[in-house]
Amino acid sequence: MKKTLFLILSGCIVIFSIICICSGPIITLTHLTSMNWKTLNCQELEDKYKEAKKGNDEDDIKDAKRDKNKCHRSKAMYGLEYSSLIVDVICGFVCTLLGLLHYFDVAKPFEKVTGIIGLATGIIGFVLTFVYLVYSTYIFTNDYDYDAKYKRDGDWAYAKLENGKFKCLFYKKGDEGSIYAKYSDYGKKQYNYNKKQIQEYDKTGSEVNKCSYSSSLENTSIFKRTHGPGECDSKESLDYDNELQDCKALYIKPETGISNKYLFDKWVTTIIFSCFIVVCDIGLAIFGFLLFKSDGSGI
Repeated sequence: MKKTLFLILSGCIVIFSIICICSGPIITLTHLTSMNWKTLNCQELEDKYKEAKKGNDEDDIKDAKRDKNKCHRSKAMYGLEYSSLIVDVICGFVCTLLGLLHYFDVAKPFEKVTGIIGLATGIIGFVLTFVYLVYSTYIFTNDYDYDAKYKRDGDWAYAKLENGKFKCLFYKKGDEGSIYAKYSDYGKKQYNYNKKQIQEYDKTGSEVNKCSYSSSLENTSIFKRTHGPGECDSKESLDYDNELQDCKALYIKPETGISNKYLFDKWVTTIIFSCFIVVCDIGLAIFGFLLFKSDGSGI
């Protein structure tokens, strides 16, 4: 039974690791951004943080610290995704081969050695994969892209008219990043192509058409604006003026692609199967230890 479970767990680690390698947002280059996480210059942000501390401005210190920590998390995840998954697939494959030999009773003299290898593989794989899982899950749920996308609600609005002013829907005092969509938001309809959104946006004279913000078209007559979503990082509300008359809300140009949903799906897949790998690593370590302590009876 120990040998059978050792083989099954090893095989599962290989299969789950291959799935993660095929879906990992870093390895598969799904995470397309304006900056390569591998070449992020965290030392520059460290220096900016030190300079900010000299100025004693609490907001500057907080922003500099946030950027510094975000950079270090990104680089750590980049290295961990490669190292953890590659170690898992290689060590899992070795243990699978050893498990097959023991399953067919052709490697009895090496049973204790196999147990030690399984124990070591399980422990190393567990530590690397668990740390990667923590980083990946934290970044997925708490960080926004370096090429940040502004948050918008299900109606594609980032601000709505209330009491003569446009209230910023996602503004949080002291949190500049609150107006940006997190990676975990990318699966929502408002961050991906939607036929209804595009038709409403393209309809001349519609509210969405008149009241939408587009960074690439903000200077044209249709998109002439005195306000943009970026102003909501420091303001709870925006002034209502003649430029925005008849606007009940301020909108963001709808997405024309599905790359955000694609990134979301692959990232979630990687997180789920990384959890499976962690569980299998624990099991492999346990049964590796049992094989090491085995008397050779194979029970």
